[in-house]
Amino acid sequence: MRAMGILLGMCLLACAGTASAGAYLRVVSWNTLHAGWSGQTDWNGYASQAWSQFGSTASAANGVDLIFAQEVMYDTAAASMAAALNSTTGYTWDYRVTPAIGRTSYKERYAVFFRTDRVQLLSHSVWTDTGDKFEREPQIVKVRHTQTGADYTFINWHTVFGTTAARQAEVGQIASVFSSIQSGSSSDQDVILLGDHNREATSAWWSNLTTLSPAPSFRVNELTSINTSCGYASAYDHFWFQSSYVTEYSTSGRDYISNMCVFRDLSDHAPIYLSLYSSADTD
Repeated sequence: MRAMGILLGMCLLACAGTASAGAYLRVVSWNTLHAGWSGQTDWNGYASQAWSQFGSTASAANGVDLIFAQEVMYDTAAASMAAALNSTTGYTWDYRVTPAIGRTSYKERYAVFFRTDRVQLLSHSVWTDTGDKFEREPQIVKVRHTQTGADYTFINWHTVFGTTAARQAEVGQIASVFSSIQSGSSSDQDVILLGDHNREATSAWWSNLTTLSPAPSFRVNELTSINTSCGYASAYDHFWFQSSYVTEYSTSGRDYISNMCVFRDLSDHAPIYLSLYSSADTD
C-alpha cells in the first residue's frame, strides 16, 4: 500500500508539473496578396512558407500555431489553405473566414487558421463599423492557448491604401476599436492588433493609439512590402499591444524568405511573426 501511495504521489506531481509547464504560442500575420485569384493559388507554397520559414533566419526553429491572413479573396481560398496546412504540417488545422468586406465591388476577406491541438477558438466576429469609418472593418478573434490556458484577443486589420487622407483617418480611428474591445472584457486584457497597416509604426498618425493608457507599443517595423524588383520597400506590417498586459511576449520579427523573387509569386508582403510564452493565464 505504501508503494502504491508513493507511486500515486509521483503521478500527481508529474501531472501538476505538466499542467504548469510553459509553452510558446507562435503567431503569423500575413497579407497573402489576393489569395484565390487567378495566379494566386499556390496553397502548398503559402503553407510551406508559414510553417517552414517561421523566424528571422534559415536556422530558426520552425512551426506555427496561429495564422492571421489579410487579402483572402474567397471562402474557398481559406478552405484550400487550411487543407494545405494539414498536408504540409501533419497536424489538424481549422479556420474561420469573414464575409467579403469592402465599400465597392472590390472586396476582401480576413481569415484565421489555427492548429486544433494547440489553439482553442473562443470567438470570432467582424467589428461593427458604426459610421462606416473603415474600408475593411477588422476581424476580432479571441483564442485560448490550450497548453497554458492563456487567452488573447487579436484584431486582424488591413488598412485602406487609397488616399493619404483616407489612410490617416483610418489609423486615427483604430484606437477606438482597440479600447472598446479591451474594455468590453473583464477577463481578458491581452489585446493584440496586427495586420497590414499601410503606414510605418513610427508615424505620428498612431498618436490616438499610443496615448491610450497603458500605452500600446509596436513590435516589428521592418520593411515588409516587396517591390517588383524583389526588394523590400515599406514598413507596413506590425503587431501592437500593451506590454503591461501582454507579459507573455517573447520575440517577433519579419519571417525568413529564402528567395525574394520566387516568394513574390506568393505575395508582395513578407509574413511577420510573434512568439508568446506562458505557463498560465496572467489576466
